[in-house]
Amino acid sequence: MIALRLFDPVETGSVEPSEQALRLRGYYEKFILPEIREEQSASSLMQDRVALNHWEALTDDPTIDQVSREHVIAYRDGLIKKGLSPATINKCWREVRAMFNWAEEEEVIRKAPTISRRSKSKLVKQPPKMQRETLSIDEVTRLYKACSKVTYPVGGEVPAPKLWRTAIVLWWFYGARTMDVIGKLSWENIHWNDRLLKFSAQKTGKLQGLPLTDLVISHLKSIKRNSSLVFPGFKTKGCYLRASQTWKNGYYTTWRRDIQGTANLSGIYIKHFRETMVTRNNGIEAGLGNWIAGHYMPGVSAQNYDLPTQRIRDAIDRTPVPDCFNEID
Repeated sequence: MIALRLFDPVETGSVEPSEQALRLRGYYEKFILPEIREEQSASSLMQDRVALNHWEALTDDPTIDQVSREHVIAYRDGLIKKGLSPATINKCWREVRAMFNWAEEEEVIRKAPTISRRSKSKLVKQPPKMQRETLSIDEVTRLYKACSKVTYPVGGEVPAPKLWRTAIVLWWFYGARTMDVIGKLSWENIHWNDRLLKFSAQKTGKLQGLPLTDLVISHLKSIKRNSSLVFPGFKTKGCYLRASQTWKNGYYTTWRRDIQGTANLSGIYIKHFRETMVTRNNGIEAGLGNWIAGHYMPGVSAQNYDLPTQRIRDAIDRTPVPDCFNEID
């Protein structure tokens, strides 16, 4: 077994002797985390911790100067045995690999470990993603109406069905990421006089200013209460518990079990609203949908807040509206 070795501190002067004893988590917490804490989202930092937890559980957790190809293989095989999907396995490896890349760039190790020179970012082969057709008016209508059966979140000032229907309206018009809507959107983001929805995208940090239509404003006003959040109570994703074959309540559970189930639809995820919006608006003008979605785009003005031009307003005004959206109770 050929292990990665630290540079000799006498030769390079770049590595302190105390670093030789650091394991991956120790190196991450001492040298990487202080640099990235302010620029990474909470979810990204959580992914780092999950990847490190798996690394410690599935390998003998050697010091970083002793990590070898065999450790990476053990990591991959252990993740497979856990029953994780190929996408999740590769995601865990991307986080761990980035930590080793950091150590390599800082000349702490000579080379970041990998299984194959041709496969640096993936441990297993992923099946190709199947591109779903854009959402139809009929499907959106069925999903909207199915919200009448939801009970999560509970105990709030606004009935859960009204919250979910308003969220669907926002996803349909703007294609915002799930957590940018139900996770952190506050009433401070709603500028009634300017008729703008202003927020900083959680994933990219891009500042967005999206024009509000009369219909969107009506939906938002119908759920305005005392909470500072537009969608209070959406605190957990929820999941399916295989051991007990029961569902743990949360917003993804509600979407999959209650809304899709009642609508008699399957394979439709919240992200499909985003894909539909981008496709629809890019069909009007190249790049228009990407701007509304807050995708990464080169250029200072594209990365930072820019008032929506008239063509953005026109595009959103031209969005087809399911009849059910007018049923605001």
